[in-house]
Amino acid sequence: MSGQNFDAGCKDYRSVSRRKVVTAGVMGSLGLTLPELMRAEAAAQPKRQLSCILVWLRGGPSSIDMWDLKPDAPSEIRGEFRPIETSVSGIRISEHLPRTAKLAHHFALVRSVTHPRNDHEGGAHVNSSGWDTWPQATYPMYGTVVQKMLGFQTSLPPHICLPEPPMPEGGGKHYLPSQDLPFVATVQNDLDLRVKDLALAGGMPRERFDRRRSLLARTGVASSLGAGLSAGAPVAAANDAFYTRALDVLSTPSARDAFDLTREPSRIRDLYGRADPAVQIVAQGNQGDIAPNEFNRSVVGQGMLMARRLVEAGVRFVTVIGRGWDTHADNFNRLKNLQLPYLDRGISGLIQDLHDRGMLETTLVVVSGDFNRTPQINKDAGRDHWGPVQTIFLAGGGIPGGVVVGASDNQCAYPAERAVSPADIGATILHRFGLRPEMEIVTNQGRPYRLLPDGAEPIRELI
Repeated sequence: MSGQNFDAGCKDYRSVSRRKVVTAGVMGSLGLTLPELMRAEAAAQPKRQLSCILVWLRGGPSSIDMWDLKPDAPSEIRGEFRPIETSVSGIRISEHLPRTAKLAHHFALVRSVTHPRNDHEGGAHVNSSGWDTWPQATYPMYGTVVQKMLGFQTSLPPHICLPEPPMPEGGGKHYLPSQDLPFVATVQNDLDLRVKDLALAGGMPRERFDRRRSLLARTGVASSLGAGLSAGAPVAAANDAFYTRALDVLSTPSARDAFDLTREPSRIRDLYGRADPAVQIVAQGNQGDIAPNEFNRSVVGQGMLMARRLVEAGVRFVTVIGRGWDTHADNFNRLKNLQLPYLDRGISGLIQDLHDRGMLETTLVVVSGDFNRTPQINKDAGRDHWGPVQTIFLAGGGIPGGVVVGASDNQCAYPAERAVSPADIGATILHRFGLRPEMEIVTNQGRPYRLLPDGAEPIRELI
């Protein structure tokens, strides 16, 4: 093999062992080249651990205008949007999700998810945990369950929420200690979604920070390091385990880099969609910031890109929050011109990017929210809260694509066939991680409880 051909087949031939070269010479006689040999060896390595990206559309996305349109319903129910064909015959979704429609062979839709809650807090709790217990008790989100049961893979926290958790604050008793709760990565109002939690407060020099961390290691007094974290960091937990976890992220360059979107090529950032820098607000103390609505929509796409970077770096579960889906008024204009274009770019970009990187089979993508919107359009051209039926989107992570489970009735008001509970969705997610509903977590008080309520089962069509 000539040096020129060898260079062409391997970016750094000096790193290839003599054994590989000899082996390649032998295998070459059988028609297998060195690059093919190396790819075969890579394929034989241990499989990447499963991760999940949950895209949470806060406020309640309108399934009837997105995933489950009813073109034959009366106008006061079907609304202004029309369904379009997808890459899978017989599956149609909104005309305002054209990029996502081209990837239907990669995703599944569960169109018969039902729960009794029409309040944001109760709906968010049951759909993100599987338990309809709000406000009496707050059960952990699926990502928190994964974190508690499976633990860390790297120095990065196993469960990260960006830029906030989907679960309501307050409420009843939390069953887990604060160190088991998710790492909340709050972001600054800029195009690069810089994470506040990863900055050292007041420009503290790295050397000084390292000295304080060393002091923590010697004394175990976490509170002495409080000044070393930014105001957005999870200091409120006030326990050594939580401090240590935050400090690990602060002090590990590879961990911090996972949050840094500026390391991505512009074409990838554009693939996911990002805010228009021309849309800005100029106000006292806020000059040059991106306008709130534009920024919030950008968080969906760029947040998904950050989530991909995080799972690539070893995070098990990332929850990305999209705001602005509580469309009590001006539903169709807001969806058509504001919300859906950003979601369409983000979801399609994420799935395509994961596929291109060989990560789709090991990364489960779920799109959910508090609930659906009412079939009946109200006097303000909006739709109100509706829990009795909604659609949940799932892709990757071993989920079969081009599948629709269940159906709603002809007004998208109630399940018409194959009713599915949020706990069944949860069981399907946890099943991909090798976790079963009857497994138990021990509370702060030493009492065991199931991961999911009795009767929860993975959706058989998706496993």
